Amino acid sequence: MAMTKTRLDFGPWEPDAALLNGAQAPEARNVIPAARGYRPLPSAAALNLDPMPSQVKAAYARHDMYGTNIAFAAAAGGIYALEGGSWVQKYAGATASDVRAFAEYGDAVYALFGSKLLKSALSGVAGEFHAVEGAPAGEALGVIRDFLMLGRLSEQKNAVRWSGLDRPDEWPEPGGNEAQYVQSDMQVFPVGGQVQAVVGGVGGVDGLIFLERAIQRATYVGMPYIFQFDTVDREHGCAAPYSPVVCAGTCVFLSEDGWRMTDGVSVKAVGVERVDSWFFNEASLERLGEVRGVHDNRNRVALWSFATPDAPPGVHDRLLVYNYMLDRWSYGTAECEALFQDRTRGGMSLEELDGFGSLDALPFASLDLALFKDGDLGVISCFDASHRLGNFTGPPREAVIDTAEHGGDRMMVHGLRPLVDAAAAGALPVYRNREMDARRFGAYTKQQRDGVCYQHLSTVYLSARVKIPAGENWNHAVGVEALVEAEGGM
Repeated sequence: MAMTKTRLDFGPWEPDAALLNGAQAPEARNVIPAARGYRPLPSAAALNLDPMPSQVKAAYARHDMYGTNIAFAAAAGGIYALEGGSWVQKYAGATASDVRAFAEYGDAVYALFGSKLLKSALSGVAGEFHAVEGAPAGEALGVIRDFLMLGRLSEQKNAVRWSGLDRPDEWPEPGGNEAQYVQSDMQVFPVGGQVQAVVGGVGGVDGLIFLERAIQRATYVGMPYIFQFDTVDREHGCAAPYSPVVCAGTCVFLSEDGWRMTDGVSVKAVGVERVDSWFFNEASLERLGEVRGVHDNRNRVALWSFATPDAPPGVHDRLLVYNYMLDRWSYGTAECEALFQDRTRGGMSLEELDGFGSLDALPFASLDLALFKDGDLGVISCFDASHRLGNFTGPPREAVIDTAEHGGDRMMVHGLRPLVDAAAAGALPVYRNREMDARRFGAYTKQQRDGVCYQHLSTVYLSARVKIPAGENWNHAVGVEALVEAEGGM
């Protein structure tokens, strides 16, 4: 019989879904979902800077109002600022709590160090952090409208309290005349458990308060009530305080039973029968509270770092990637302590490139990359297990992608042609004779001069796995073209 070409696409990664007659990809590692197939996930390129003295628990980086790059990193023993290639301590202290968080308001950066609210004034340089007088003790920090808001208060875990209107340093006792004058108050939520996160500016909503088992919408209404709180969801809350990520008018977060999305009016599941079971099987359940999410402006995806049971203490070894525009997932491998959005590393000048060392040490394929043009987009940065700062702008990591399964009639497989713009991409067949059988994996073969990875096997059901080596420059992977010949029999 004549040999035919059968197209096997890289479908959406949905490891929880059944493979039977499916169109999904069982594996999509170290890639970013695209409209057709996948794009490469960059590796983290370490900058030639001094490491932090200890494990980093949170970080923050922005241009201040004076155009100066400001970068902070919070560790167990204090908060540090990056100055002249070295980390300079701006606050020293120790707490039993691992909570570290940052928020920007005007020309200042506020930080939670344990349950203590601190402030650093910015005036072209990073100032020392000092305690905000009168502020309550809390472990959730956010900005809603013109208020600084604290949640998970030490005296009441199921409450939030906010500063004066456009007066983030004023925290008068709730209920008093001074508090009414500056519109400062507090709110207790009797149902839903303790406050997990305070998130401002979700779509057309002023803010959201995530509790363990509920979500509350905050709407500024002025005096005498100041904020109106309405229940968005009374069944599902937030399981990881740092997981909410605001993107395209919505907020994606980890709930107790999987990944969900809210626009502040309704909530929908985005991981059920797709990635939820995979995530809970892969993640260390004892460390779910460490899951940390960021928004990648450049790639228009949400990223979360999390730890598997094999990860060292304080280190995350997996990334979960969600393209919210396409509603598609993928995942990656990494080694990071703190993942954060870094707006100081986009639009680098030639002087700032000195941080990478010599020109030969630059991890970029070209100085024409958007990294040096679109400064406002920023990059995603992290601290690795050695406490060194790096950016996800390095060469692509090793990518592994599966196609959807095809078949039903017996066929002879002669070869697999990866539809990938990478000459070094190899492919192997994944096959089985019955749906009840476990999938079997053939051997990887390299592309020959005609782009085909030659194979020779007989099967009924066929898919393909493509591997693109680490460091290989590529842009698009859409699928595999299988060269097959129909056979008789079953």
